[in-house]
Amino acid sequence: MFRSTVIFLSITSIIAVAGCSAPKNTALNPLSQRFEQPCTSQKIMKGVYWLSCLGYDSTLMRNMSINVLDIDLHKAPVIFDFAWFNDQRATLSEIADTALAVAAINSAYFEKLNDGGYVSFHKRNGAVNQRVEVPPSHTRFWKHSAAFVQTGPKEFGFIAGNQRLYDSLEFQNIISSAPLLISDGVPVGKYVVTRKSGEKSDLESEHPDRHQAGRGPRTVYAKTADNHLLLITVDGRSRRAEGINAEELTDFLIEIFDATDAINMDGGGSVTMFVRGATQTGIVNYPSDQRKKDPENFTHHGQRRNGMALLLKPTRLSDRRRLSAMSVAPDTLAADYLDPKNAFHFKNNK
Repeated sequence: MFRSTVIFLSITSIIAVAGCSAPKNTALNPLSQRFEQPCTSQKIMKGVYWLSCLGYDSTLMRNMSINVLDIDLHKAPVIFDFAWFNDQRATLSEIADTALAVAAINSAYFEKLNDGGYVSFHKRNGAVNQRVEVPPSHTRFWKHSAAFVQTGPKEFGFIAGNQRLYDSLEFQNIISSAPLLISDGVPVGKYVVTRKSGEKSDLESEHPDRHQAGRGPRTVYAKTADNHLLLITVDGRSRRAEGINAEELTDFLIEIFDATDAINMDGGGSVTMFVRGATQTGIVNYPSDQRKKDPENFTHHGQRRNGMALLLKPTRLSDRRRLSAMSVAPDTLAADYLDPKNAFHFKNNK
């Protein structure tokens, strides 16, 4: 199903046609002001920039790794594919390579639990792929309380909702997740955690207070008033990338990007971003599952096989031809965390 030829092209060669100057309205300057090490900005195609920061964040006062796809929805000649592959599980780089995507990011909580089924809703091109099956009493029921909705070819909504609402919407593409971080300028993510102080280790690992108060890897989608879609990964579980919690992430999105809407899409080892040609596999962040067995592992390998992703696919023939000449290396360290044969199996699907 997937191409396996290993040809690595540097990001410089990929964007040679597009150019490398930073866009005037990106957050590169305020990001760089926070980081002791220089952040970078690369134009990967018209209207799409990749920002990357790795080092000490003077505001959060810890080491951070942040990658951002900044998409100008007025200019970028792309379509968005709400990819679903939860029936076969694959790495982000495999799916992005096969779909000839220029960039991609993982999306919502994809797990299907033995004791309750799916925890999130997914609809692609009008077809519902999965519905929420866990009961309201389940610890993970909160995981579908918000959604990222495509309301037009290059228009998106960030809404609070539930299964009944998502079923009733006529929009073609919907992914539910949680929590909502910013809603029409209101920083609701600052108030997600109800038990603000004290140790939370007594709570079940997927309890929303413990889940959102912890500093971990996170994937977030956001938009700005000037019609930019931001796809962001924050790495964690490493002394080089110490992660972020929901409240900090909300503040970060407002302070750096002046985001008007945002949703936390996923976290943990699922957090993955792909930029074709930037690395051998195209993965530009540092997946955390490998650090379960080796805390010092900090590479672009070791993706978790996910079930959903958001893909950016060029509409211009010249871009598609250019991408088709680039192959993506397989990630030999990839693993499905539900497979009992690998090192990342979680007891009781946790």
